[in-house]
Amino acid sequence: MTRSQLLDNIILHENAYFYIKEIPGFLSKRKIKETFSEASTDKQGRPLLEIVKEQKILNNDVEIFYSILVFKYIKKPSFIEELITNWEEIKLAYICIIDFEEYLVIARRNISKISDFLSDFEPLDYSVMTSIFSQDNTSFEKLSMDNMNISDRAIRQKSLESPNLQENVSSFGLQGYILNTVRVSNDDEKVALSVNSSRINQLGPKNSFDSFLNWSSNTVEKIKNYTPKTTFLSSFATSIEYKKHKDELVPTSILIVLSKIYKEFEENKIRRCFFRIKRGEDIIEREINLIRVLKQFEYLLEIEQGDHIYRIKNKIIKDLSLFLNDKSITLRSKKLSKLYIEYETDLCYPILAVINWTRSYIITFDNPEFIYCNRKLFKDNRLLGNLDAILKIFKESPELENVTSEKGDFREDSTTFESESVFGFVENKFKVNYDYFICDDLSKEWADHIGLNEESIAFYHSKHKNSNFSASDFQDIIGQALKNLGNLSPSDDQWDIKENLWNNLYKNDSVETQINRIRTGQSSHETISYFKKIKGYPNIKKQVHIVINFISKSALENRLQKLKNGESFRERNEVIQILWFISSLISSCFEANTEVYIHCKP
Repeated sequence: MTRSQLLDNIILHENAYFYIKEIPGFLSKRKIKETFSEASTDKQGRPLLEIVKEQKILNNDVEIFYSILVFKYIKKPSFIEELITNWEEIKLAYICIIDFEEYLVIARRNISKISDFLSDFEPLDYSVMTSIFSQDNTSFEKLSMDNMNISDRAIRQKSLESPNLQENVSSFGLQGYILNTVRVSNDDEKVALSVNSSRINQLGPKNSFDSFLNWSSNTVEKIKNYTPKTTFLSSFATSIEYKKHKDELVPTSILIVLSKIYKEFEENKIRRCFFRIKRGEDIIEREINLIRVLKQFEYLLEIEQGDHIYRIKNKIIKDLSLFLNDKSITLRSKKLSKLYIEYETDLCYPILAVINWTRSYIITFDNPEFIYCNRKLFKDNRLLGNLDAILKIFKESPELENVTSEKGDFREDSTTFESESVFGFVENKFKVNYDYFICDDLSKEWADHIGLNEESIAFYHSKHKNSNFSASDFQDIIGQALKNLGNLSPSDDQWDIKENLWNNLYKNDSVETQINRIRTGQSSHETISYFKKIKGYPNIKKQVHIVINFISKSALENRLQKLKNGESFRERNEVIQILWFISSLISSCFEANTEVYIHCKP
């Protein structure tokens, strides 16, 4: 076939990535050839088709230059360890670059090595992506979103689908989520948008290469004629320009989100993980258990500011740090740069590069209104703007001024928890409000105490510390509450364990006391029967109570007001983290239709 015949034989979906050029002008042939060379390093033989910077005038008299590369490469099947003759898979890859003077459109398949090329261009802004296909009669059929919640126990991602989500999804709480993908319907046209990757996919049959060029041009015209509008998608978090605020950002904490890597493990996409070490002239590879390493990073990590460097405090990688680049924030570590992930596709990358490419981290700053997520900077005015509402969940208890321990001391003849302990305070103050009150502490606990009556199911989580405004102590108790939200409505397979546990006397520090697990009620069987009954009530209230002695409501209110006024104070970074944890707790409980209260010192 001639080159023209090959091109006519290509059919493509109307699916491509759209970028904006910072400096208008057409790309040079040299730049395109360099990109094609980078993209096809694994090609087998000569390219099957290669066209570089071919001019074309489209139907709307728009001048473009298109370039396309198609090549063959060999891949080892995922079900064999070493490549065997005649067992190889032959695959095809293509990249098509459509060059408008101010915009760039890229369609590709099985292409992954063009990150340096793409870094020269800007993806479409969030507001553009969410507006150009939104009309008055648009139906929003499917959404996926990423959570900005910095708690390691929060639900990280959500997907929703309906004929029109605008009719049955409340916009309240959506500001805490970043829109990831959306499918919209306008009459007979359905379009899927990947907001964070600037990809537009018009659903439908494949078309000729010329039709694909014209669709790209029509989409670029929509982008050029974009006008801001408020739609249902405006309820989600919207980004601000990182460059404008870069110099005022001081990172204070980071949550490395590992769900994407874990998902690749689940889908058997990761073959192995290894350290690549150079010893003299030799390169040595030592395989490791990556899951064990990742477990050290599954919680919020504090960032320590040094001389022009932001170190991420952790137990195993001492040189892990943040770097504020001109366009984004990335992680750096010489040690982690030697730790590689090898995929079933035979591609092999340092894990640090994978984390940076996939934007798998959330960063907070000394200005609590800023948060960095998915390579974008967001400003959330609600945190400091809603201090009165946030403080409503705090309930003052003067008795907590006098507690000296979490559970007190134990004797073999003890029948109650000591009154000077947090457990004793909880039982003395709250037990009377419930028909059944259970001590569920230790083992696979749902809460330290559980209260049941005809109106509510309540979980009490208690913690005693001698610290003051400790973010890490607060994070522990918040994490305990969040991970057990689902247990407010237990599944049927969980009851056997609880029946055995609740029938026993309380044992701690190797001392078996005379404290019954069922603090109010007759037996575990009776208690569980009651729990099963009321959890099915349509109007039952679910409640989470956190009981702590290391925070004073008035002192916290004072610090939060200083934070709002921009004042400096000793516990500033700790209070910022505590504020984010409170916001995360409120958000997660709202989604779980659960009331939340924090009992603390006045």
